[in-house]
Amino acid sequence: MAIDFSKLITIDKNWVNRELNHHYTEKINDKLNVRLYSIKPSGTTINSISLANTLLDILPYYFKSKIEINKVIKREIDKTLNGSTTALDIDLLDLKIKIHNRTYREAKNFFKKKSSDSKSGKYGELLLFGLVESILDCKMIAHKITNLTNYHDEIKGGDGVFMGNYKLPNGNIEIAYLIGESKVWQDYSGAKKDALESINRFYDSKVQADFKTLEFFIAQKDIEKVVDKKTDIDELYDRLDQTSDLFKSQIAVHPILIMYETKSYNTLMKKALSNSELNASIDTQVQSKLKATLESISKKVKEFPELEKVFLDFILIPTNSISDFNDTMDNLI
Repeated sequence: MAIDFSKLITIDKNWVNRELNHHYTEKINDKLNVRLYSIKPSGTTINSISLANTLLDILPYYFKSKIEINKVIKREIDKTLNGSTTALDIDLLDLKIKIHNRTYREAKNFFKKKSSDSKSGKYGELLLFGLVESILDCKMIAHKITNLTNYHDEIKGGDGVFMGNYKLPNGNIEIAYLIGESKVWQDYSGAKKDALESINRFYDSKVQADFKTLEFFIAQKDIEKVVDKKTDIDELYDRLDQTSDLFKSQIAVHPILIMYETKSYNTLMKKALSNSELNASIDTQVQSKLKATLESISKKVKEFPELEKVFLDFILIPTNSISDFNDTMDNLI
């Protein structure tokens, strides 16, 4: 029986609707999709406080899978049990909260050890994780935050390996593996170019074997951390084995998150007299640039002929200040 990866997702997928406004999802062609969101304003201003708090809520599940967390809980229960203590005596809720808080602290410490630039990249990867699991309904398989090695840093692989069912423009559903890329940059054009160059490494004949082998090796290492005994592990291994028929039957999808700065939002905030007016103004501006946005992405993708053969799913988040997002994450983490 085929694995239903959507059932393995444990984060609250409704966070996207609470924190972001969805302006459009447009198909450039059958393999190129563009979605655009904006951060929901607070009053007549845009800030990252609510979004950052939500990302911190899902941080433990980015750092460790539910399976790993449950194993820790079981170990704690086993340690607590003794001749005079029964499972009924243990406050399971308190124990779960304790383990969740511990996992959160461990994840926070990982981010704090990073340099400023590296932390910004990790914030983008965390945001990508939350968006892919929520919007595309695909499960993150490689929890690479705990598997970073010198080799991986040198190769600079993708920003997450996911698996699931991908809905095509014609409505058909195909089994897929997804390798994502995230850019949280001030410069949209530079971020777009850099993201496509990063994805293109998986199809450059000179280096693609290294990149793909590393990604799927890391994912295979994490299999038992991500799924439980009820899941068909053999199927999952096959879906990560580049020599298997099942792997070859999958489509490759690349979610590309670009969060970038648009100074025009400052003008809209100054003019807006209410929250609803600001929301409407942002939507009007986004829609007015829709054609130009799609044309620029289409033109840039054509510079990478190999990428026209696979599925690219752009997720764009323009905002007023990238430094505000990074600083807010720094402050709260």
